[in-house]
Amino acid sequence: MMCVYCAPSFAAPGSEDFPPLPFDQEPPEEELPDKQHYKRPPKDPDNIIHYRGNRAYTENLPLEIVHTRCERKAENIVSIVIFFNQSINPLTLRSDSFHLNNKVIPFGMRFHFNKKGNSVSMLLPVTEDTFKLKVQNISSFDGKIIEPVELLIEVDSE
Repeated sequence: MMCVYCAPSFAAPGSEDFPPLPFDQEPPEEELPDKQHYKRPPKDPDNIIHYRGNRAYTENLPLEIVHTRCERKAENIVSIVIFFNQSINPLTLRSDSFHLNNKVIPFGMRFHFNKKGNSVSMLLPVTEDTFKLKVQNISSFDGKIIEPVELLIEVDSE
């Protein structure tokens, strides 16, 4: 039987500075950025919600539509993307959440969301180049409900 002796070794932390410069080289004139600027936000469990497996901070802002984008896919079909100022709860979207030219959109409409959850896209049966879309009864993930808003949407020309 062979015995191997191991001596514990402890690594000493090095200095925070860079290694010394060669004798013929001058140090850079600009200072290194301070590490304080790169800290994560403080942990605040009262303002953290869990959304799609990620922790997100709640915002004290009303849920609003920021931007829309609409383009024609076929002669009678348009694709519309609605961007919100915060993540929306996908369970609150139903066909009665959208009124197209004062009529509820067809039942069974499929909604697609981006990874962040702050936009929804859908295909709508529209032949005109300008139409009205009323958005209502949608809530953010932390429970804020959007005020009903009627949008005048123009289809982007290609």
